[in-house]
Amino acid sequence: MCECNPQSLDLKTPRNIHLTAFYKRSFAHHTVKNRMPIIITQVIDGLVRNKAQIAKDDGEEGQEDLKSVIAELSKLKYEIQTNKSLRKIVSKSSDVKFYNDYINAQMGVEGNVTFFSAIWLLSECYMYRRIREAFELTNKLKDYDPFVKQKRDSYFQALPLITVLGQYLLGYLEQSPKPTKDEFIKLLKINLWGNKCDLSLTNGEISSNMEDLFNLDNLEPNILCDHSEKVWTVVSTGNSTFIDVVFDNSGYEVFTDLCLADYLISKKLTSKIRFYVKTIPWFISDVMIHDFHWILGQLKTNPDESLRKLGEKWTNYVDNQTWILIEDDFWTLPVDFSYMRNTKPLLYKKLAEAKLVIFKGDLNYRKLFGERNWDPTTPIDEALQNFNPTKLCTLRTIKADIVCGLAQGVAEKMESISEKWMETGDYGLIQFTEKIVLI
Repeated sequence: MCECNPQSLDLKTPRNIHLTAFYKRSFAHHTVKNRMPIIITQVIDGLVRNKAQIAKDDGEEGQEDLKSVIAELSKLKYEIQTNKSLRKIVSKSSDVKFYNDYINAQMGVEGNVTFFSAIWLLSECYMYRRIREAFELTNKLKDYDPFVKQKRDSYFQALPLITVLGQYLLGYLEQSPKPTKDEFIKLLKINLWGNKCDLSLTNGEISSNMEDLFNLDNLEPNILCDHSEKVWTVVSTGNSTFIDVVFDNSGYEVFTDLCLADYLISKKLTSKIRFYVKTIPWFISDVMIHDFHWILGQLKTNPDESLRKLGEKWTNYVDNQTWILIEDDFWTLPVDFSYMRNTKPLLYKKLAEAKLVIFKGDLNYRKLFGERNWDPTTPIDEALQNFNPTKLCTLRTIKADIVCGLAQGVAEKMESISEKWMETGDYGLIQFTEKIVLI
């Protein structure tokens, strides 16, 4: 809870309980106390900087909407900083009933649910959902994405590295029609380290040393669990129409996602890729449909021939349904994925059609493994709590204090190196399970 609340504890999160800002030595506490108010402040500042454009596009009504949104966001920031109870979401959108029913259910279990007492996943998702609500309640700004500039800036800053990777990919694709294990694993690890580019971790700031993400030999010791050979075995054997990818971040990371997807298609390791995108602006840099199409448009008009070639090729993939984009509001609900079988059984069954589902990033990891402070040696399938629609791979740089599936002694070694090893994104995981639980 907040600093003024004597019920908060100056402890790390105990083992096997949900992550929550109640424990002051947790990353959840740092997030709710410091990072979340900063993110709201940045949204407000961005709106103020863009007020002239909003007035030009939407006139006086847009200006009034802008005032309304800023007022709502200021109120939300105050509620977080003073540890207020989570009020119900006010909107006509399809996800609202679930949000409000879930908040009520948590109150039935925990009593009063506040930003610092709630499960961290609920507190953080709720903040982004409230940001969305502020825009939904307007007349002219309903579809406004307050993070679009940051997402696009991250792409432009990464362009030198994107250009190198694009040329590198085309070299792979032109060498031979047959895939190789070494090529695949190298692209998989490039994809893993692309997950360091997470604007929600850096409060919207863009890293200045992105070229380090391509130095795989230097980064190899930082992969604490590496099931890449198992992933290769799955993608290179058997027949299946689909491999699915649950996106995380825009910018450089999504470009690495698309490079891996192109390799899988071009080398005939699958015939179709399904990409799952967010339905609302989410955790600053998460991919929405408009972000995906914007990046393809940028590639097609880039001065570099390799990027233009990829942009045209990937647009054709979308046009002929080789690549399929899927929206579902389940991905922005405030719960872990064990809820999917009952809440969205059709989505669970859709994932079950795939040979493999690749989950990108930290938030997906938190949702996969139940937002608990597991013992780091907890087996992956135990922590998944029967969320096993098909074979799963998770690619994640560690930016939250939840991890499982590590070998004995690894976590202790990391703790001796740095108490903050689970917060920096400097260490990565490539984890896999072949267990399947159908419905």
